[in-house]
Amino acid sequence: MKKRTPRVVIIEDDEYSREAVEHLLKAEGCETRSAAGGVSGYCAARRFLPDVIVLDLNLPDIDGQRVFGKIRSNRILSRVPIIVITGYSRDEIPAEVSSSAEFCITKPASFDDVIRAVFDLLRRDATFSAINWRL
Repeated sequence: MKKRTPRVVIIEDDEYSREAVEHLLKAEGCETRSAAGGVSGYCAARRFLPDVIVLDLNLPDIDGQRVFGKIRSNRILSRVPIIVITGYSRDEIPAEVSSSAEFCITKPASFDDVIRAVFDLLRRDATFSAINWRL
């Protein structure tokens, strides 16, 4: 049986960061979609149905917190793990985001930290799926 390629959506307005994360994930065998804004990122997630979403909270069009809420309230996307990356300090991250996101990474963050978080979540979900399948 062929293993499915992991799918990741990156919603980040900083072009350098967005492209670097996307490049590194593709080099590791992931299929990616990226967006510079919250509206386009949410639409990309709805169309692409990713395994993980990387979401910046500081976006140019709508607040990343609103995007986070829309993802969590969407029937299909609500179970997709979200990695939040932000320039906010830990105590500035809204409680509803920090308590519900799988990872909150503050900037400046190393790209390795983001990639490691993505693969931690992919491994966790693969293990969970295998356990449920055997039950």
